[in-house]
Amino acid sequence: MTLEFFTDIVSLIFIYSGAILVFSAAVGVLRFRDTLSRVHAITKPQTTGLILMVVGAIIHMVGSPDFSVAERSDVGMLILLVLFALMTNPVTAQRLGRVSRREALYGSRKEMSRNDAPADTRPRRTK
Repeated sequence: MTLEFFTDIVSLIFIYSGAILVFSAAVGVLRFRDTLSRVHAITKPQTTGLILMVVGAIIHMVGSPDFSVAERSDVGMLILLVLFALMTNPVTAQRLGRVSRREALYGSRKEMSRNDAPADTRPRRTK
């Protein structure tokens, strides 16, 4: 068993598990009814799946016998991709959830509890 074979197996495990998580995110968007559940389904497993797939790609690149100095920048770009996804996806999910709650874009008013329902009146403006 060579190092290349071992890194191929490990990278395939990471890539397939990431693909399964991304697929479950897509299924969750189709199956869930309200906006907040869809936001949860698209951000949590999609971010984790992306990270797993990128880690698998990095392991595959580093374990390749053709890995040289020229490919180091590719690994750096993949690491920056992971960092950017970790910084932006939670913020985007929080903003989408907040807007959907404020605009009452999820569920009917009868199904909402008192805390979930938006206010009946707009706040007064102070001059």
